[in-house]
Amino acid sequence: MTTGHQFDAIIVGAGYVGCSTAYHLSKAGLKTAILDQGSIAAGASRANFGNIQIQDLELGASIPMILLARTKFATLEEELDWKLGLGPLSSLLVIDNEHQWQMLAEREKILQAIGIQAELISAERLPEIEPNIDPRHLLGALYHPYESHLDPFMLINAYLTRAWEKGLQEFYYCPVTDFVLANGRIQALVTPQGNFSAKHIILCTGAYTASLGEKLGRKWDLLHYILGQAMVTEQSPIRLHNQLSSASFFEMEADIPPGVIVANMAISQSTHGNLLLGESMFEAPHFKTKVPAKAMPLISRSVLNYFPSFKDLRIIRSWGTAVADTRDGLPLFGPVNSLPGLYIATAFRSTVIITPLVGETLAQLITTGSSELDIQAFLPERKAHVSH
Repeated sequence: MTTGHQFDAIIVGAGYVGCSTAYHLSKAGLKTAILDQGSIAAGASRANFGNIQIQDLELGASIPMILLARTKFATLEEELDWKLGLGPLSSLLVIDNEHQWQMLAEREKILQAIGIQAELISAERLPEIEPNIDPRHLLGALYHPYESHLDPFMLINAYLTRAWEKGLQEFYYCPVTDFVLANGRIQALVTPQGNFSAKHIILCTGAYTASLGEKLGRKWDLLHYILGQAMVTEQSPIRLHNQLSSASFFEMEADIPPGVIVANMAISQSTHGNLLLGESMFEAPHFKTKVPAKAMPLISRSVLNYFPSFKDLRIIRSWGTAVADTRDGLPLFGPVNSLPGLYIATAFRSTVIITPLVGETLAQLITTGSSELDIQAFLPERKAHVSH
């Protein structure tokens, strides 16, 4: 019999997904706790640009999830009674070569067929949509006119505050160092603040999920992580009309050779006028958050190729974070059948857009055993890609 902190549900990880789950479970009346090895949004969530985007949608099993997820924002501020900085933001996937053009032409057809507005535009039309861009070396872009964005920290704060009002207990700087297993279940989570036990345990732990799996004797072979880096400039008088990314993202293989830094242009702008510039990434056997010296000029060059007018802006901060990824492009989301009571929610391709839906879905699964969203394609032990 374990002693210590007793709850109905315990969420590990206080990022977007963990905080949404904490809110929905507390709202459902469960005695709920949230744990994190650091502070609130200490992992990849603190590095997120806050874009509610569809442009990187995986065009397979993820389509129903994203179509349902995007509907959850219409009433979110009203539900939480909280201003989230929610507003429209169009986006451009800029195209450098003919291969990218062909890839995005096929993508345009699929998106339009499922009711998502997207339009391939020529380089000549680009300045109409984004006056600051230099189109001379581009073939064009895939334009998404109806995306949106919000303040990521407002969203996380709103979820935690409303959950706290409903009884949520929070434990920060409280890493899970081990698990107590007995009778085929997790009996307790071992932490420096004592043991925690619950009937339902939800890992919203991003890149750290794999290392926790090892403590449970599980290896989720689909899961890996990359270290992503980005930078922020001083406030700029230049105002972007869109969030922009490079179509080179779709040319990348699932596996980046260890230690090789790859840069793909990604630009957004804060409400204060600072430019958020990314992104470079590489696989590494560590979780260090310092940006490698080689990454910053790679990011700068990837941005200046399209926006030479940014050359005099000063970089005021850079950051890096470990980002969970899967080799089939689908998240690990749902119950772990071999360990009853354990759920995983990690490695979503674009996290903000699915945040309300994932918390709601987990609450439905835990309280009723079923959910509005079909999660069969996302189950952590799909296709036997797990070893014990």
